[in-house]
Order: sequence, then C-alpha cells, then structure tokens
Amino acid sequence: MIRATLDVNVLASAFLGRQTAPALIVQRWTGGRFELILSEHVLYGLDRTWQKRYFQTRYTGDQVQQTLALLRADAIMVAPTPSAQGVGEDEEDDLVLATAVAGDATYLVTGDRHLQAFGSFQDVTILSPRQFLDLLEIEPGIGS
Repeated sequence: MIRATLDVNVLASAFLGRQTAPALIVQRWTGGRFELILSEHVLYGLDRTWQKRYFQTRYTGDQVQQTLALLRADAIMVAPTPSAQGVGEDEEDDLVLATAVAGDATYLVTGDRHLQAFGSFQDVTILSPRQFLDLLEIEPGIGS
C-alpha cells in the first residue's frame, strides 16, 4: 500500500470542496487508495492556515475541529525525527520532510515548488498534487 504525506498547502486546498487535484487526492485516501501519514506538526500548520481570513469565511470553527479530529483519527500519526534538519528553506519544510521520513512514506505531496525541486529526499519521492493524482489514476492497481 502506498504511504503518502500531504503537505499543509495540499490539505488546506483539498477541503475547499472543489474538484481540484488536492480534493480528489483526499477522496482517494478516504476510498482506501493510500495510507495518509501525518504528524501533529502538520495538523497544527493546517489549523493555523484555517485561522486565516480567507478560510474563516469558508469554515466554521466546528468544521475545522471536526476535520482535524477526523484526520487525527484516520491518518497514521507519527512523530517527526530530526532527519531533515536544515534541508528545506525553513523549519516548516524540514518538519514536513521529517514527517514523511518518520512514517516511511513513499511520497510527499506538496504544492511548494522549492520542495518539489528536490525530487526526492532519502526514500521519499516528492510530487505535486497533480503528479500524485495522475500516478493514482494511471496505475489502477497502485495502492490496492
């Protein structure tokens, strides 16, 4: 089974309810196509993102808390290790990379081009949301 970490930017976009690559990826996860690897750091970043004005007009506080609880309950939660310290442009990048590594993720899915530019880190392949969705669509047996 594929194991993937979704970056905060992918998760935040996914719950806007559109037929975007991030939204379709989350649908594939809830359909059992891959295992989602997260950390409290990623959920904290998601909560912070959803506190911004843009998202506050789209979500109630209850919706945010329910979604965070669902992710916490259904994803595989790991504690990031310091394996990626000083690799990314900032500590946020390092912690997302470390989450993927700690969870033995096959893929890190991110909209951040500077992370995508790495191509891979340790045994984790870094893909854009569209690339990951295409991978799931092209390979029908993948993640089954």
